[in-house]
Amino acid sequence: MHRIIIPGPPGTGKTHRLMYYLSEELKKTEPDKIAYIAFTNTAAKVARERIQNDKVYVSTMHSMGTRECGVNTKTQLLKGDKWKTFKNFSPYTRDLNFESRISITGHAEYVNPHMRIIELSRNKKISIQNAAIELRLHYNTDIWLTQQIAADLNTYKENTGMVEFSDMISKFVEEDACPPLHAVFLDEAQDLSPLQWDMFFYIESKCARSYIAGDDDQTIYSFQGASAKTFIDLQGKFDPQIKSVRVPRAVHKLACSIFPYMGERLKKEWIPADREGSVEMNARFTELPLHKDNWLVLTRTNKMLEALRDHLYRMSYRFEAKAQELLPNKMLSAYRVWTRLNQGAYVSKEDCEDLWDYMTVKDGHLERGFASGKTLKDVTSINLEGLRAEHGLRATGSWEVLRFPQLSKLYIKKLLESGDDLMKPARIRLSTIHGAKGDEEENVVLFTDTEKIIYDSSRDDPDPEHRLFFVGITRAKENLFVCTQHYEYQYNIGAPII
Repeated sequence: MHRIIIPGPPGTGKTHRLMYYLSEELKKTEPDKIAYIAFTNTAAKVARERIQNDKVYVSTMHSMGTRECGVNTKTQLLKGDKWKTFKNFSPYTRDLNFESRISITGHAEYVNPHMRIIELSRNKKISIQNAAIELRLHYNTDIWLTQQIAADLNTYKENTGMVEFSDMISKFVEEDACPPLHAVFLDEAQDLSPLQWDMFFYIESKCARSYIAGDDDQTIYSFQGASAKTFIDLQGKFDPQIKSVRVPRAVHKLACSIFPYMGERLKKEWIPADREGSVEMNARFTELPLHKDNWLVLTRTNKMLEALRDHLYRMSYRFEAKAQELLPNKMLSAYRVWTRLNQGAYVSKEDCEDLWDYMTVKDGHLERGFASGKTLKDVTSINLEGLRAEHGLRATGSWEVLRFPQLSKLYIKKLLESGDDLMKPARIRLSTIHGAKGDEEENVVLFTDTEKIIYDSSRDDPDPEHRLFFVGITRAKENLFVCTQHYEYQYNIGAPII
């Protein structure tokens, strides 16, 4: 088996290099014999768009396990209401909250501490007790109870045929479910857990060639079992990427100051982009020129992110948080369609349907008999005059005729008064550092505030925080603003936590 490893610091084009090797592979291998494994569903979607060949097997590991093992995610996957049945399975489970949410990696991230411990023990293939220690939850979690819940869960799944996300990976290997492949590609390899590495090595053993891209310094999912060590220990032909097209010199210098405080890492050459950029430490968020240009605002915790949401809303800034705007997408679409129509543009059937959601007979927006939108079904392209002549539209005037909630109207008015162009995407994006993995922006604001529980655990093992803030710093393409003024517990950039 021939293995090529593509290590590289942030912005050096690791994925681009991976795509080069894939294009070369397509010259000698049938596309349906090539697999490209991405870490997240979003990354998989981007990869499909770049590859532009539907026959290449592009997937996350969990999706591949689901598909090849024949798992019906609607009926067999333990999620949502399906936990209610398990709650009544034993005396140990009846009073517990088994709520879960889908994490950025695409699999379940459990809110309940017992379930978090159980999931980590599976991902890292370690004991319940060791998983509890790693999560720093052993101080206030009954380990014996966690072990009982884990045993009951295994019995329940055996009896019902239900599975969790981690089971899909295990089943894939145990059932020898790998499709016939000649080559496999893996991106963001540093974020794989030991369980996921088992799956990848199994796939790799079926292939003649493998290509692996990653950066051990950007290992930020240790709480889900990821470890930089497996990537560091890989053997093969190395093709390092060293020249960053993203990170300017000033940001590069600050990022490099974290290296001495990281744990085990590959020593690698890293050349910054050919521009100076800027770093402002102890920046005051309220004084930043957020009224112009594009911004990515990063926080360590969801708690801080929510506080910033409230602040930006009060200041009448338009923004999106976790890829969602404060204004619903349909509402924004209706606004944009109505604006374009009044400017003389033609719109599609789908545009008309979005507009119709905010038009009513009662308010005089539509003629009676047209509210259902049935007459729109044959529309391909139409303007304002056509909608009035053929489809019962009566509304005239500004966007305010749209049936928006009053608070939304007030918010839109303030945005327009401040000069915001609602016809364009939001200039300000809010995210946790974890959520911004793979993202970048001209102007990046990084908040170093954290919480006591995170700060305390970091004193025992600071390495995950060093790597996490390294990722945050290196999202900046031009200007980085580091804000440190809010809370007692903060990450100290370029210095040890303790």
